[in-house]
Amino acid sequence: MENSRTYTIRELADQYNVNIRTIYVWLLPIREELLAMYPTKKQRLRVLLPKQYKRIQEYLG
Repeated sequence: MENSRTYTIRELADQYNVNIRTIYVWLLPIREELLAMYPTKKQRLRVLLPKQYKRIQEYLG
């Protein structure tokens, strides 16, 4: 199995120079889409997969 890079909400917040709560608010419109990208059903966005990270980058610009 190949290990791929994962990202945390903290890393994303640091990249945009905001706090974690702000990132969660910004991601509310695409939250369901991001949760659907997990291979298993999860309720929280804690660790982001590369495809989720890419989608967030597209959304936030």
